[in-house]
Amino acid sequence: MSIVLAMSLAAGLAGCASSPVVSTQTVIVAGLGPVEVERLEVEVVDVEPAERIVRVRQGRNVWQVAVPALFGDLQNINAGDRVEIRRVEGVILGVKRARRGAEPSIVYSEAVSDASFQGLPEKFVVRSLTLTARFESFDPATRIVNYVGPAGARTHTVSDPAIQNDLRRLRRGDMVALTFAEAFQFRKL
Repeated sequence: MSIVLAMSLAAGLAGCASSPVVSTQTVIVAGLGPVEVERLEVEVVDVEPAERIVRVRQGRNVWQVAVPALFGDLQNINAGDRVEIRRVEGVILGVKRARRGAEPSIVYSEAVSDASFQGLPEKFVVRSLTLTARFESFDPATRIVNYVGPAGARTHTVSDPAIQNDLRRLRRGDMVALTFAEAFQFRKL
């Protein structure tokens, strides 16, 4: 079960020629207000347990997911399994310039405890991630940052004044490392 959670983290984020199809639903979360819950359906193509790699597909898009040991044994995942993945981005926890020569990527950390996700309607697992992306812009009036990462162009509202100040110092085209908290869930279809 937790293997698919790892897949959900990377499902829409790695190696596709075109972006996966993601639908959204808005829910109200205590302490956060309205949040978008992204929903993605994928099929497991194959599993390489020794390398901890799972390939997934949505339509013609096929990509690899490196599954951390934290998520257990890959023996429970089989080719042909269909999975619904639901994901909610939380607040940006930090921003800094990426190392020179960095390319868009995502690195997941161990599970974190973040009270801001306590009000989600179903059981979600919370983790932190660092997203390396190309900075496009930050609008202080709306508090929205625009960036282009592995899943394409994205936006996010920034509430922390210290992070807003860090974003004001960036120039369009800078590679940045954005650290997020996110909640995710899955179920086999």
